[in-house]
Amino acid sequence: MPDSQGNNLAELGVIPARGMRGQLVTEDERRLVASAQKGDRAALAAIVKSHEHDLYVSALTILGSSWDAQDAVQETLYEVCAKLPSLRDPAKFSAWLSRILVRKCYDRLRRRGTQLEAEDFREAAAHAFVGTKRDDAVLQAVASLADEQRLAIVLRFFLDLSYSDIEATTGWPSGTVKSRINRGLAQLHRKLSERGLDRDL
Repeated sequence: MPDSQGNNLAELGVIPARGMRGQLVTEDERRLVASAQKGDRAALAAIVKSHEHDLYVSALTILGSSWDAQDAVQETLYEVCAKLPSLRDPAKFSAWLSRILVRKCYDRLRRRGTQLEAEDFREAAAHAFVGTKRDDAVLQAVASLADEQRLAIVLRFFLDLSYSDIEATTGWPSGTVKSRINRGLAQLHRKLSERGLDRDL
């Protein structure tokens, strides 16, 4: 996924240890969503179980607090359960789920109004990730970004939201979305280069 500067996540090694699957919805999941919409509790439980950890990882990456991340995930799942019957297209479930999570996280960021401390993130992340040296370095680099850059990076590359979805979720103008993604990528490139990490690590 290149940005306007030609950077991409593969080059930077910016890959979450365990991240969202992106917006690809399998045929099995479409069937589960359709069944859950008709009141199948087992199908709903299966959907929740399949996404819960990935939601937590993404929320933790955005918020940096395990408590805030857990609350955001629970609020997201509550809204999903309440509003799933109104989802018109099961194929859009992942994008819909991601947008709900992002709204919950973004609301918390705005209310909190404080910068994430990288050390706090590392302590919380230790309970969620079992990754390589590169994974840990990438997550620490993401955690050290300014809130809005970190949010932009997570939305675009961890949750795989389109630019238009990011605009709709955050209320940022198109130019602001692109600028924050590009600046975030540039900062990540610099931070990882300083640590001597390359594609072959």
